Amino acid sequence: MEFYKKLVLSLSLCVGGGWLCGIVTRQGIADWYSHLNQPPGTPPNIVFPIVWTILYTLMGIALALLWSSNSSNKQLSFGLFALQLILNFNWSWIFFGLKNSGLALIDLMLLWVAVCGTIFALKKHTALGAWLLLPYLIWTTYALYLNLFVWILN
Repeated sequence: MEFYKKLVLSLSLCVGGGWLCGIVTRQGIADWYSHLNQPPGTPPNIVFPIVWTILYTLMGIALALLWSSNSSNKQLSFGLFALQLILNFNWSWIFFGLKNSGLALIDLMLLWVAVCGTIFALKKHTALGAWLLLPYLIWTTYALYLNLFVWILN
């Protein structure tokens, strides 16, 4: 039962934070993003909320697994998880809120490094939690491509 309490809190943090970022994202798509030149391979807008809901759910599960693990010295893993989550949430505000694709690209590069660090740190405490973040790393790599070329093309 204790794990499920941690899971609910972790999912609330990750999915709930993503939902809040979605508010500024939806506004930015409506009044700015849809007018930008897009790179080849840009998916339809409907793909993004679906993918991010899945990724935030996997992140929440990974956090709950870390939180519930019996290992010690988890401070670095929690710190890296928090850092990547902050960078993730900041990206939406920078890209869609400030409409600054260059600054968002820098944030995204830092996010990519933080996600890699988080995966390696989680591996010591929960192998499953680390594996659950791999789709996030793959999507972040794809997002780097999209963000880079939005910046270049616009």
